[in-house]
Amino acid sequence: MGIPRGALAAALVVSCGSPQHAPKQEEPAPKVVTYGPLGIKADAKAPNQAAILGTDDKNGSTLIPLPTAQSRAAVDAMYVKMTPPITGGMTAVKLATAPNPDQSVQVGIVEEFAGGTGPQWRAGVWVSAIVAATTLNKDLTDFTFSASSGGYIDGASASGLMAGGFLAAMTGTPIDPTATMTGTINPDGTIGPVAGIPEKFLGSIDKGKKHLGYPIGMRMAKSEATGELVDLVELAKKHGVEAVEVADVHEAYKLLTGKSLPEPTPVAESEMALDKDTVAALDAKYKEWQTRVGTEWATLVQLENAGRLPPLLSAMRQYAKSYAETAETLHKRGMAGASYSRMLAAWAFASATTQAYDILQKVQSGNIAAAVDEIKALDRLDETTTAVLKKIGTMRPNTLGGHLEMMAAFEAGLRGYVFKQMASMSIAQTAAYLDSLKGVPTAQLGSPEAADKTMSAIAPTLLYVGRTIAESTLATQELEFENEQSVQYMCSLPNVKRMATSFSSAGGAGLNYFDTLLTQPLAEQNHVSEDEARTKIAAFEPDYYVAWITSRLGNGPLDELKAAWGEHSLAWGLLSLAGSELAYYDAAQLIAKYYSLEVHTDDSGKVDKVEHDKAFLHMLAAAERNARTSAHEAKIATGAIPVQAKLAYQLATVERDGDLGDKLDALGEFWASSAFSQTAVMLARN
Repeated sequence: MGIPRGALAAALVVSCGSPQHAPKQEEPAPKVVTYGPLGIKADAKAPNQAAILGTDDKNGSTLIPLPTAQSRAAVDAMYVKMTPPITGGMTAVKLATAPNPDQSVQVGIVEEFAGGTGPQWRAGVWVSAIVAATTLNKDLTDFTFSASSGGYIDGASASGLMAGGFLAAMTGTPIDPTATMTGTINPDGTIGPVAGIPEKFLGSIDKGKKHLGYPIGMRMAKSEATGELVDLVELAKKHGVEAVEVADVHEAYKLLTGKSLPEPTPVAESEMALDKDTVAALDAKYKEWQTRVGTEWATLVQLENAGRLPPLLSAMRQYAKSYAETAETLHKRGMAGASYSRMLAAWAFASATTQAYDILQKVQSGNIAAAVDEIKALDRLDETTTAVLKKIGTMRPNTLGGHLEMMAAFEAGLRGYVFKQMASMSIAQTAAYLDSLKGVPTAQLGSPEAADKTMSAIAPTLLYVGRTIAESTLATQELEFENEQSVQYMCSLPNVKRMATSFSSAGGAGLNYFDTLLTQPLAEQNHVSEDEARTKIAAFEPDYYVAWITSRLGNGPLDELKAAWGEHSLAWGLLSLAGSELAYYDAAQLIAKYYSLEVHTDDSGKVDKVEHDKAFLHMLAAAERNARTSAHEAKIATGAIPVQAKLAYQLATVERDGDLGDKLDALGEFWASSAFSQTAVMLARN
C-alpha cells in the first residue's frame, strides 16, 4: 500500500550543479500530538496546518503543513460519449483552493462556455469539496474552492477525482499528469461505482495517461459499446499502462500525487457497543412499544383467519408480524438499539393495518360517511409535530453530548414534520376517493376488486400517519435514552450557521441533480408538473421528500418557530444544522442508489437488483470501516464516541445481513454513524 502511516516522507535529492551531489535530506517527520477532550480547536483551525485525528493506536494525531496562499491543481476528467460511435474522452478541470479568512461559504464553479457544466457535475463539486475538507479535519468554510471546466461536462463520475484533486491543492502537493481516475465520491469518503469504464480507459490512454483508477470491486466492467464485461487490469496491461483499484479518497489522493496522507485508524468493533445505561433506557422504551403492538395483535391474528383479504392489507399485516418477531429476536440477542427500531416499525405497520381494516369494513358495509370522517380525523397531527419541535427547542444543553442529543431529536422531529405534510396531502386525496363511493351499491363495494381499490387509496395515508406518530414519539424518547455524560461545551452560533449553510447548499445541489436524474424525466413521461412527479417519487422514496423540505428550512417551512425562537437562537441554529445535514445525506444516498449503484425495483417497489453488485458490497464494507474511523476521530476530539453513532452502527450491522433493500439501508446507517461522529468533531473544533 506504499508509505506506512506516520512514516517519514520520501527523501529528496538536491542537485548542487556540480559533479558532487549533496547528501539526501529527509523531510522532517510529521509532528504527532495527543489531545484531551475539546483540545483540537487551535491546531485544527490554524490556516497553515491540518490536524489528522487518531492516526495511531495510542490516540495520537498528526499535524501536516498546508499552503498559506492559493494553491492550484489540474486534473483530467474521464467521460463517455454515448452517441454512436460510443467512445471515451477527457475534459480538463482546473481546481483551486485558498485559506478563507472571512469563513463564508465559497464554492465556485467556473464555465468557459455558458451552460458548460451540468447539475450532476455541480453536485459532485460540492460533495468533493466537503469530503476534502472533512478529510483534513477542516470546515468547508476554512477554504475557498473553485472548479473550472474548459469544455462541456456533466455526470457525477468525476467527483472522486475532484475530491482527490482538491486534497492535492489544499496540501500543495503536485499531481502526476499521467494519472486520472473515475468514480463517485460518497459523503464518508468512499468511492462508488460508475458506468462506461472501458471506454473511459481507452479514451484516457489515447491522451497519454499511464495510471488509471477505478472503483473498488469493478475490475470486471461492462463496455457501453458492446455490452460485454471487460477486465480493466488486462485492458490496461494490453496498452502498457496501469489500472489501480481505488477504495476511498485517501487512495484517490495517493493515485494522483504518489503521496500518502496520514489516516485515522478505526476503533475496534467492541468500542461501538452501547453503554449499559443506554441499553437499560432503550429496553424500557422497547417494552412500551411492545405493549402498543400488543393492543393491535388481536386484530392481526383475526385477519390471519379472515379468508380472502386485499393483497395490500395482507402485506401490511405480514410486515407488522415480521418486524415484531425480528425485534424480539434482536432483543434476546442484546441488540437494544436495533430491536427498539424494529418494534417501532412493527407498531407503525400494526396500527396502519388495524385502522385500514376498520375503514375497509365501514366502506364494505356502505357506511361511507363514517369512513370519510375516520380518515379526516387523522389530519390533526400538526399540533403534535410542532409541539415536539417546540419541546426540543426548550433544551439548553451545556455539554457536547447534549448538543448532539438535541440535533438527533430535531432530525427525528423533522422527519415527523415532513411525514405529516405527506399525510395531509394523502388524507385529502383519500377522503375525496371515499366520497366518490357514495351511492355505490353495497354489493359492489363488497367485491374483491372494490376492496383492492379501497386499500390502495387508504394504505399510504395510514402508513404516513403511523410514520408521523412514530418519528415524533422517537424524537421525544431520544431525549431520554440518548442522554449521556460528556464534556462541558457551548457551541458558537455563527459557526453553527456557517456549517448549516454549507450542508444546505450541498444538499440543494444534490437534490437539483436528483431532479434532473429522476423527477424531470418522470414529469415529462407522465405529462405532469414536477411537483406532482415529486409526490409520486415520495411514495416510494419518502427520504427524497424529507431532503426536499429540510433543504428549504430557511425559506418558509417552520417560519413560526424561527420567529418564536429568533433566527440567531441556539434552537434555530441546531434545527437548521440538523435539517441541512438530513438534506445532504439523504440526497447523497438517493444519488448513490439511482446513479452510482443503478438499483432496480420490482412492481411492488422492492429493490431486487443492483447493477454494480460487487462494487456495492465493497462500498458497504468500506462504509462500515469508515464509521469506526470517524468514531475514533470523535473520541479524540470529544473524549467519547457519540451514542447516536453507536446506535446507527448497531442498526447497520443488523441490516447488513438482510436482503438487498436492507443492505442499502445499512449503507445509509453506516453513513449516518459517520455523520454523527463527524458532527461531533465539527462542533469540537468550532
